[in-house]
Amino acid sequence: MNKDIAVKNYNNYYDGLVRTIGEEKAKTIVNDLGGEEAVISAPFFNTADSGVAYEGAFTRSVIRMIKIAYNLNDTLPEDLRVSEKAINKVCLLSHIAKVLLYIPNENKWEVTNRGMLYTFNNDLQGALRVGERSILIAMNAGVKFSDLEFEAMRIMDKDGSDDNYSKYYSSPLSMIIRQANEILDYINKSRNNG
Repeated sequence: MNKDIAVKNYNNYYDGLVRTIGEEKAKTIVNDLGGEEAVISAPFFNTADSGVAYEGAFTRSVIRMIKIAYNLNDTLPEDLRVSEKAINKVCLLSHIAKVLLYIPNENKWEVTNRGMLYTFNNDLQGALRVGERSILIAMNAGVKFSDLEFEAMRIMDKDGSDDNYSKYYSSPLSMIIRQANEILDYINKSRNNG
């Protein structure tokens, strides 16, 4: 991705964070993620077949996910729609751990033969999933979550086929976030594979 586009996406992402959680918390989160350059250059996934294993994919993907989530929300009956602020908050924050999670893969064989452009950062402590670590980072920066926002922040950590409680009792916010993620993944893989 062109560096100018990556910087523009970061600026849009950061402006969204500031509007949603405030400038002080936004600055703290960016610093805890390694600074502006780390967020600007972060991938959204680690393998080439994902379509989002490149520098700048993190902010581009989050911006796209917000647009998808808005469209999904608009399809719901008015009395079931969720606030755009809640959608923004969860979309902007639910994947922030990925900035720390993926590091460039130095194993050329894995890059060439397995498409593993990034590998996992084994220096992170605790066996936390992306949603859990993202919540931890955000809460350490002073972000507070409602019950429904907390649920939605963790929804992608859950396996819907094995978790009937989440499958049948998730809030509209969680359903929108899950579906927005799934649609984004499909679009990215489809465009990557031709």
